[in-house]
Amino acid sequence: MYGGLARFVVRPGKREEFLEILRWSARVARDDEPGTLRLDVWEVEDQPGVIYGYEAYTNREAFELHIKNPAVQRFGEIADTLVEGWSFVIPFTESLGSTAD
Repeated sequence: MYGGLARFVVRPGKREEFLEILRWSARVARDDEPGTLRLDVWEVEDQPGVIYGYEAYTNREAFELHIKNPAVQRFGEIADTLVEGWSFVIPFTESLGSTAD
């Protein structure tokens, strides 16, 4: 399995637009990307303005296919208008063990 976890600091007033793109990407992945195992969006109560995105794929090739989906492409075009910054909590890498394996 291949995956990662990112932390996004969303610009004030852009939360709903940011979430809609992530939800769109999840729908595309669910419907058209059999190699996408998980695309989850999380929010932590004591971290206002922060959104976490967890992604898991059967392999790196499935990830490469995912980043070509229209929602991911659109996010890349407007990311600077939606987020103040982002970082990897877990960089994309191969899993050492999983219930999906």
